[in-house]
Amino acid sequence: MTLARNVFGVLDRSAEAAYGDRPAFGFEGETRTFVELRDGATGFAGGLHDLGVRPGDAVAVMMGNRLEWLEVFFGLSALGAVCVPVNVLLTGPEIAHVCRDSGARYLVMDEVAGRSVAALDVDFDTVVLLGEVAAPPSAHTAAYVDVRQGSLPEGHVGPALDDVAVLYYSSGTTGLPKAAAHTHNGVLWNAMGQIQGLGLTKDVRYAVIPSFSWAAGLHNLVLGLVWVGGYSEVRRTGGASMESIVEGLERDRITHVMLVPSLLRDLATRPDLMERLSASALEWIVTGAEPVPRSVIEGVCRGVPGVDVCQGYGLSEFPTITTVLMADEVFAHEGSAGRALPHTDLAIRDADGAIQRCGTGELLVRSLATMVGYHQRPEQTAEAFRDGWLHTGDLVELDAEGFITIVGRTKDMIISGGLNVYPKEIEDVINRLPGVVEAAVVGVPHERFGETAVAVVVTDDADFEAATVEAACAAQLASYKRPRVTIVRSERLPRNANAKLLKRELRPWAEQQVRDSGVSDSAKKSAGTPG
Repeated sequence: MTLARNVFGVLDRSAEAAYGDRPAFGFEGETRTFVELRDGATGFAGGLHDLGVRPGDAVAVMMGNRLEWLEVFFGLSALGAVCVPVNVLLTGPEIAHVCRDSGARYLVMDEVAGRSVAALDVDFDTVVLLGEVAAPPSAHTAAYVDVRQGSLPEGHVGPALDDVAVLYYSSGTTGLPKAAAHTHNGVLWNAMGQIQGLGLTKDVRYAVIPSFSWAAGLHNLVLGLVWVGGYSEVRRTGGASMESIVEGLERDRITHVMLVPSLLRDLATRPDLMERLSASALEWIVTGAEPVPRSVIEGVCRGVPGVDVCQGYGLSEFPTITTVLMADEVFAHEGSAGRALPHTDLAIRDADGAIQRCGTGELLVRSLATMVGYHQRPEQTAEAFRDGWLHTGDLVELDAEGFITIVGRTKDMIISGGLNVYPKEIEDVINRLPGVVEAAVVGVPHERFGETAVAVVVTDDADFEAATVEAACAAQLASYKRPRVTIVRSERLPRNANAKLLKRELRPWAEQQVRDSGVSDSAKKSAGTPG
């Protein structure tokens, strides 16, 4: 395997390889070969240079999924500028924070960004416009089609491996979002680990469902496939129903796809869609963002025989796929997120602060693919990288074989009467009950025990009762682990753009429900949904 000098070097060498004239990406009937994408990226890089962008400059990118997104990403890499993806779901003030915090003096945008940036109060040197879209007030603008016609100066070398390639901003769970800084070296190790660990080849045809503005969009399989000559079919941002996804998988002869758990749950309830996938080219589904109940995995495996269903775990701080539970391991390791890919080392920090190779504690990751730190936040960087390990903030059980089972977030752990209660252990019991669509357990204040567990259960069964949860937990859990209140609702649980559960929003709502209902210490009760 040839090592690349930087991220653009992967595309450049693939364009020069035997598969250079093969399609690398497709989007709504249009394709780009490796050569065409390389040439478009270098043209865009040259046009940015003509506008004054220099190596190390931050360039904000807010666009929906499309082929031009890839030209921009590789073009910035060729130039040595820093790509700052802006989440397509952000509002004006949130976008302003990302642009100011990153120091982005340039913005590339299309119609997806139009509404959000219409009144954006940020001074840019230039805004590059793709399509019919209005720029922020008083901004100097340039048309994408014109910028793409440039050429880099003769003798341009490009960035080094240790130069920063991209800044990914968090969802801002505590305070303002912060950016994970990734070098070209880290991005390439992330891709190489997937090539080896997932067995990627030039014959893989991957459907890109996540937005390119999220780390999973570009860094789950996509760059690895660029490296080995595979193909990625890009889906337009937003509006992803399981039915429309299946139509695309059939039409584009897709072999690999990533489906977040909510989509996988939908698929498990549609025998007709699973039957169609059984007759398609699909070979492999990976899911992640949160543990998936065994009932869902079993349902899809039965409904789509011959398709491997794998579970994964990853970070925006990288590796984006840190661990994978392969299809032949699913039933022997129920609830596990698998073992580390070849480029990653795992450990845990236990309750006493000791670093251990197995046990329960905060998951620690060590890999050449991790971020180098949080952009301009040295204190938070030092906190994240204590003792040479990246601290993930996720509570896991790490067994002697290297399999991890996600228990929850360190901040989600409930300490009730001095005893540790792990929400996932309770959630696993509840999720196995008939009629449960999804469930979450959060800790709320309690006068006697400090905290107590409250279960929020989403069901589509009008006859489902909280007593069902009480009985199941009483039969399978120690008394101190059982939720003291169960709230039954039909409204889905709050999630962020990456489909991750937002317990920070659910917790205060549950606390208010308990307070308003006046349920006693040991009572179980159904409650309404937020108004």
